[in-house]
Amino acid sequence: MVPYEGIVGNPESAVFVGNTTGYEKIGSILSVKNVSALKHMENVLSVLSKSDALEIFVLAKDGFKSELDTPQKIGLTKKQYYTRLKQLCDLGLLVKKENTYTHTSFGNVVHRKHVVGLLNNVVNIKELEMIDLLKKSSKFDSQEISDFLTKIGFDDNNVQIESSTTKIISSYDDMVAKAIEIIEFAKKEIILMSRSPNELILNSLLKKANMGIKVQVIGDIDVVGRYISQEASKMIVSDKNTNERNQVVINPFYPIKIERKYGKVPFSLLVIDASHVGIEIIDKYHPDTFSLSIYANDRNMAKQMRNVFNNSWQIASLTPPQLSKKID
Repeated sequence: MVPYEGIVGNPESAVFVGNTTGYEKIGSILSVKNVSALKHMENVLSVLSKSDALEIFVLAKDGFKSELDTPQKIGLTKKQYYTRLKQLCDLGLLVKKENTYTHTSFGNVVHRKHVVGLLNNVVNIKELEMIDLLKKSSKFDSQEISDFLTKIGFDDNNVQIESSTTKIISSYDDMVAKAIEIIEFAKKEIILMSRSPNELILNSLLKKANMGIKVQVIGDIDVVGRYISQEASKMIVSDKNTNERNQVVINPFYPIKIERKYGKVPFSLLVIDASHVGIEIIDKYHPDTFSLSIYANDRNMAKQMRNVFNNSWQIASLTPPQLSKKID
């Protein structure tokens, strides 16, 4: 079994497409070397192309209880229902909490970005055809077309964006899903101040850094210090690889090329391409618990938050917290 990092669930247990012919070519076009990732993508598309699986997946948006009569209620046989349910869970799209199935963070992103997003674009296919005509015309330059698309609710990749430029999120899983979603669209630059690093968000950042996107991160010095202390306690073997392991512990992004510093982080902040902004709202009575976050597509706000980040960057340290004790 070949592990695949960054995917929730077990892609190898959901083998629906066995032919690997063409993966290398597809990976070359998409600049992806991980064959497991391509297989996982194919399996997700394959399962969601089935109407019964798509129905279950959409129903799980707000969570649904799995009861004995659930298959009958949604018009499926028990075999159809349990087969598709298992496939969706194996692919990391759904998770069961007690007797209720809901979207995972990965499933949430797939639902919003690839199901709802695709549906919106299908509905607006005429508008998309008009955009193609604009691009073929010699009367408008690329910036004029980009500005026009923003005004009518599309980006310059012909993807419809949310009509509302501001979104308030009160769920931690929804916050993670939204962060991953806007990171996925990054083209030039990502800046992040983080009070509590999330593995899925970090995986997205690492992928973008590998693609050549500029990534700057300020990690909270106290959080990183606690992480280092916990990891250091596990490192009890001293050999020729000790220094390498120490580097991995001290620097969670090692050896990826991400610009990073360490300092006091008052709230988490994410800015993508000087336009998309995510800001954490802290509850002063429960500062260590996620409360709210606000996401906006606003260049003015992005500029202001960039200034906040720059000020923090100036006083942050290049040196991470050191191991609290020597590893023998």
